[in-house]
Amino acid sequence: MTGPLDGIRVLDFTRFQQGTFGTVQLADLGADVWKIEQPGGDPGRGLGRHLSGYSSYFESLNRNKRSISLDLRKPEGIQVVRRLVSHVDVVVENFRPGAMEKLGIGYEELRQIHPSLIFAASSMYGPKGPRGNDPGYDNIAQANGGIMAFTTLDGETPHGIQPGIADQTGGSMLAYAMLAALVHKLRTGEGQRVDVSLYGSQIALQGIQVARSWNEHEFAPPGKSSGVFNHRALCIDSRWIAFGFLEARHFPRLAAALGLEELADDPRYASPEGRGENIGALVERIDAQVIQRPSDEWIETLRAADIPCSVVHNYEMIRKDPQAIANGYVNEFEHPKWGKIATHGPVAQFSESPAEVRFMAPIAPGDHSREILEEAGFADDEIATLAEVRAVLGDSVAQPTEMN
Repeated sequence: MTGPLDGIRVLDFTRFQQGTFGTVQLADLGADVWKIEQPGGDPGRGLGRHLSGYSSYFESLNRNKRSISLDLRKPEGIQVVRRLVSHVDVVVENFRPGAMEKLGIGYEELRQIHPSLIFAASSMYGPKGPRGNDPGYDNIAQANGGIMAFTTLDGETPHGIQPGIADQTGGSMLAYAMLAALVHKLRTGEGQRVDVSLYGSQIALQGIQVARSWNEHEFAPPGKSSGVFNHRALCIDSRWIAFGFLEARHFPRLAAALGLEELADDPRYASPEGRGENIGALVERIDAQVIQRPSDEWIETLRAADIPCSVVHNYEMIRKDPQAIANGYVNEFEHPKWGKIATHGPVAQFSESPAEVRFMAPIAPGDHSREILEEAGFADDEIATLAEVRAVLGDSVAQPTEMN
């Protein structure tokens, strides 16, 4: 079986993280992604390096892609791009705004070659406005998009959250936008330019929080705006568990599961308003109870009561989690150079056209230069000329595909 995007081709100029995470999602869904690497390779190859030289950063962002190495400073390299464009559905880039236009391969130029082309750009600030041409990256997006201020406690230096979260969010939204453009193209035959920014993605990610902040009406105090209860507590085995509910009617069931049935009848805690006003005393009672038993016992008890709950997982726990393994969220394979490797797996489940990790990230820049050129109709003598002037690079261009 093949993925739902089997037959879709993507010419991928993205580097580092935001754009590459967007295109790896299409690749996992079956798209044939031709990754353009500069001489020396995607600079992301040098990030997330282990002592062995393996890059978990590059592998997780570039699996299921084929690499062609082009020197875009040479006119022959630009001509290769112009010929490749006729064979793809999507061109995607995350250079600084205007870079593709300076090279002569911006949307307006490429649509003359391929009128129904989808041209997707991932930017920092969006294509319009006073900062539309400014550069940026994950840390700047967390600062500009509000999440750094939101996660900073009083008196602390702003620090944001996990590095890469803004890039991963922006990449996910880039993938969603490209899929929407593909649907439009399949329905109408019409291509278009798409832009997804890190700034806009951060605002969308926090949509509920920003809408609450921008509303001029005074916000209701805890217990009156909702009956939500979320908590994290430490167990006797030094593991933390998280549990709670979104509807106030579930509080008696939670109290019973914790062995604190009396809380449901206590006037201080029986209502959402009471819990909001007395939250400090309530969590002290809960914490004192939870610390008496190990995490596995609590999870079993809470699950039996149908209370949403989980141990607070670290990454190694996730790798061994039967739930993650059963759904393919953990992908392990033997790498010919680095041995046993594990990465995240595709998140979407399809009954008829499953997403899958078909092959690893390109080991070296230009691993697939020759086969991509051949599929685009380049003859052996043309490939030899391009290799001679070093417009196309990679060991694969030195000899015909059948000899590799």
